[in-house]
Amino acid sequence: MKPVTFLMALTTVAVVLSTVSANPYGGWQPIENIHNYRIQEIAKFAVGMHNYENNFKDPLRLVSIRRGLVQVVDGMNYKLDVMVAEGNRLDSKGSMYRTEVHVRLGAMELIFFTRIVKGLN
Repeated sequence: MKPVTFLMALTTVAVVLSTVSANPYGGWQPIENIHNYRIQEIAKFAVGMHNYENNFKDPLRLVSIRRGLVQVVDGMNYKLDVMVAEGNRLDSKGSMYRTEVHVRLGAMELIFFTRIVKGLN
């Protein structure tokens, strides 16, 4: 295992465990600080992977994270509700998506990315 990867994994666990309630193992717990840099990176990863999997056809752009949950498993699962803009125009309509990302030893895997509300502004 590379020292940098291990350090990143420990940092991720420390950040998340410091923001969830007393018994975080197994169940979903709210992420109190969704503006944390690591949480923002996970959301950007999810949007980027969605765009990649759709061959960048009608790309989405992350606007904000509205809500987040974390689950401590063999690694960490993050469930985020994200607001995205559709297309590259500044006045493009937005939609809300729910995504889940699994993070283990610094590696991220997109589990799902699903629209839950369409056409918000």
